[in-house]
Amino acid sequence: MKKATKKVFAILLAMMMIISTVAVSAFAYTRNGREYTSMVLLGDSIGAGFSLPDYDRYGKYCLQNKRIEGSFGDLVAKKLKISSYKPYVSPGFRTKEIRVFLENDYEGDFVTQNFIGSLSGNENYNLEKMKSQRASMQKKIGNADIVMLEVGFNDTWLTVMGAYTDFSMTTNDPIGRVMNSPRYLYELQMGIQDTLFNFQQNFDPIIKDLYRLMKPGSTLVCVGVYNPFKDWTIPDGSMIYAGQLLNFLYNNMNSVMRSYAGDGVHDYVFVDVPNPEVISNTVNDMLSGVPALHKGGWDPHPTLAGHKYIANQILTALGA
Repeated sequence: MKKATKKVFAILLAMMMIISTVAVSAFAYTRNGREYTSMVLLGDSIGAGFSLPDYDRYGKYCLQNKRIEGSFGDLVAKKLKISSYKPYVSPGFRTKEIRVFLENDYEGDFVTQNFIGSLSGNENYNLEKMKSQRASMQKKIGNADIVMLEVGFNDTWLTVMGAYTDFSMTTNDPIGRVMNSPRYLYELQMGIQDTLFNFQQNFDPIIKDLYRLMKPGSTLVCVGVYNPFKDWTIPDGSMIYAGQLLNFLYNNMNSVMRSYAGDGVHDYVFVDVPNPEVISNTVNDMLSGVPALHKGGWDPHPTLAGHKYIANQILTALGA
């Protein structure tokens, strides 16, 4: 009888230990002495999980505000046991488009008002549709314990690709390429200066808008930008890493993001993500003319491993 009692007691003790372990693991992330259960992500195609298997599963170029399995937002939400996670993300979004959602009297620029449908890959999307989403988005931000902001790549897109397209058109004219190189470099330099100026001019009000909307004690996580061109060699396959010339641009954008801090009411966390694995990283992929989401096209978005890397960088910065 004693042996049976001891056996039953041992089984009950083991079950209690298992239950307590499960209960602990079910607890949400705690930061600054409070439990975090809700999260909002504002971002572009990187945050949207563009080109990931779960994104491809939908068979559409543009998925807006969808939770994609394996994206860094999805991974962070799972790790932190976030019960309410809402991504407000879309291909094509720049800092100007993020401001449209946060400021009721802001309408972006000429691109926002005329080409956001084309840039996002959703021809039915426009400024009026964006404005109609303001109230619900702002309410979600106001209720969130963590707001993640991932933006910046599309701010550089037109500048860099415009300069490079001009350069690439001289492929069959090596003499013309050499003769016009100073002009291409000047064009790129002016574009970089303009990009940095505009990025800072838009990033500052975004942070202030978010602090205005977020509840006291909540955390703002700002995910840095990476240089998707850093492995480009010109000519392709050579040892001339021309893409690294753009490190200056992205390092400066990250410096802007890193310079912010909490306002005394909110918690600000900058996350550096310099080296995510990307789907394709060669000049030839870009020159192929094959669009992203098709094999063989240039696709600078993170792979599954790249998203896992970004998620781990975020979790490390949070101390989770």
